[in-house]
Amino acid sequence: MKIIVDNIPIECQEGELLIDVLINNSVEIPHFCYQQDLGADGNCRMCMVEIKGQKRPQIACNTFVCEGLEASTKGKNINEVQRSILELELLNHPVDCPICDQAGECKLQDYYMNYGLYESHLSTPKTKKGKHIELGSGVMLDQERCVLCMRCVRFTTSITKTGELGVIGRGDNARVAVAPNHALNNPYALNVVELCPVGALTSKDFRFKQRVWFLDSSKSICHGCSRGCNIFIDYNETKYSDEKVYRFRSRRNKEINLSFLCDFGRLSYKELNEKVISTPLPMEILKDLFKSEKKVAMVSPSMSLQQLQSVQTFCKNHEIELFSLPYIDESFGDDWLKTNDKSANFAGVKELNINSSKEEFENSLENANLIINFDHTLLKEREIKDKKVIHFTTTNIKIPSEAVFAIANFAHESGTLINCDGLRQEFYASKYKSEAPRLTELLEKRP
Repeated sequence: MKIIVDNIPIECQEGELLIDVLINNSVEIPHFCYQQDLGADGNCRMCMVEIKGQKRPQIACNTFVCEGLEASTKGKNINEVQRSILELELLNHPVDCPICDQAGECKLQDYYMNYGLYESHLSTPKTKKGKHIELGSGVMLDQERCVLCMRCVRFTTSITKTGELGVIGRGDNARVAVAPNHALNNPYALNVVELCPVGALTSKDFRFKQRVWFLDSSKSICHGCSRGCNIFIDYNETKYSDEKVYRFRSRRNKEINLSFLCDFGRLSYKELNEKVISTPLPMEILKDLFKSEKKVAMVSPSMSLQQLQSVQTFCKNHEIELFSLPYIDESFGDDWLKTNDKSANFAGVKELNINSSKEEFENSLENANLIINFDHTLLKEREIKDKKVIHFTTTNIKIPSEAVFAIANFAHESGTLINCDGLRQEFYASKYKSEAPRLTELLEKRP
C-alpha cells in the first residue's frame, strides 16, 4: 500500500511502524530511544510527526501505517516540538564534545545542529552526576551525558536477559547504573556502547584512540566463528605510522546478527594489525623442497571460498595431499550468535570436498617429508620435528620452520563465506593496500 510523507508517496506494508518506514526510505526522523532491533519504547518523544486528521503530533515509533495515512516530518509546528524536547535533553548535558569519544557520530550533536536551541533557558546550576564509571567488560559510563533513552537497559533486559543495567533515581537525578556490588558481565556487553546514541557509554578498548571522522570503513564479515556476523572494519593511517584497524562495528543483517556482535568477535580486530615477517628464501631452494616425495598441506577453514579453490588447484597441480580441520571449541558457543565451530568457512571446505578427516591427516602427516600450512592455527602452534614445514600465514610463526611467507589477512581480501546456516555472503577488501601479497597472487609465483 502507499502512504504520503512530506507530500511524497511511499510504498510500505500494512501494520509497519511509521518510524521503520521512514528509516527504510531514508527519510530523516530524529530519535533516541527507538532502535530497529530493540523496538519502540516511546520515552524520548523526538520522533514526533504531524498526521493529517490528528489534533496533536504523534510519535512515529508508536504509529502503525494504514492506507491513506498522510504524515509530515517537517514544518514550523514539528520543528518547534523537536526543539523543545531537545532543550530538555540538553539542560543538564555537559558541553564536552571536544573530549567525547562519540563526537562525530553522536545523535545529540547532530540533532542540536539541525533542530537545537542555541541559547539555554536554564537559570539554575546543572545537575552533576557520576563520570568515568567502569561498569565491567570494558564499558565506561558518563552519567552526565546520558539522555535516558534506555537502549542499554532494554538490551540487557530483553536481548541478553542478564539484567545488569537499570535506571535509579527520579527527575534530574535519574541515571543508568548497575546494582551495588555487581558488574556488567556478559559476552555481548560491548553492544551497549554501539547502541548508545550519545557519549554516555564508551569502550575502554577504543576510548581516546582515534577520532571517528578520520576513520575509513569497509564492509566485511567477522571471522571469529561460523555464524558470519556482518561488520564494518574501521581503519586509518595516521602520520608517521602504518595503517591500522581500530575497531569492528556491527553491520545490520536481519537474517544473521541483526545489529549485534559478540565481544569476542568485536575485539578480534587486533589480529589484523600484526605484521608478519617473511623468510627470505631463494627460489632454487624452494623448488628443491617441492621435489619431496610425500607432500601434505593443511588449509585454514576460515579462508574464503576463492582462496580455498586456489589452494585446492595449487595442491592438485603439485600432487600435494590437502586437508582442512575445523576449529571446534565446545566451551565457546551459545544459543544466540556464538557457535562452537570457530571456523569462518568450514561449510566452504565441505562444499569443495576438501578432506577434513583428522585421522587421515595424522596418518598422512606421519609419512610426509614436506608439510605446507596455509594459515591453519593447528600447524602454527604445533612443532613438527624431523620434517620440513612451509607456512603461508597472516600471523607470525613462533615455531621452527623452513620458510614463512606473509599473506594478506581478510581485511585486505574480497571473497565469499558460507555460514553455519548455509548462507553465502560476500565481503570486500578495504581501500588501503597490505604490505603482504594476497594468497592467490603468491601461489601463482610459487614453483
